[in-house]
Amino acid sequence: MATIEELKQNLKKAKQELREAREELNEAKIREKLYLERLENWAEKNQQLNSKIANMTIDEVTLMQKAKAEYVDKYLKDKEITEAFDKQSQVKLDGI
Repeated sequence: MATIEELKQNLKKAKQELREAREELNEAKIREKLYLERLENWAEKNQQLNSKIANMTIDEVTLMQKAKAEYVDKYLKDKEITEAFDKQSQVKLDGI
C-alpha cells in the first residue's frame, strides 16, 4: 500500500496535470474565438465583394479591365528593367 507521502506526491502531480490541461483548454478556446472572428470577417468581406461585383455597371467593368491591362504593362516593364539590371550586374561582376 502507498504511503501518505506517495499519495501526496501523486495528488500534487495530478493537480499540476489538471492545471496544465485547463490552461491548454483556455488557450484552445481563445484560439477558437480568434478563428471564428476571422471567419466572420472573411464572410462579411466576401459578401460585400460579391454584392459589389453583382451591382457593377459596364462602365465600371471596362475601367477595371483598363486598370488591369495598365498594371500588367507596368509589371512587364518593371520586370524587363529588373532583368536588364541583373544582366548588367552579372557583366560587371564577371568583368572584375
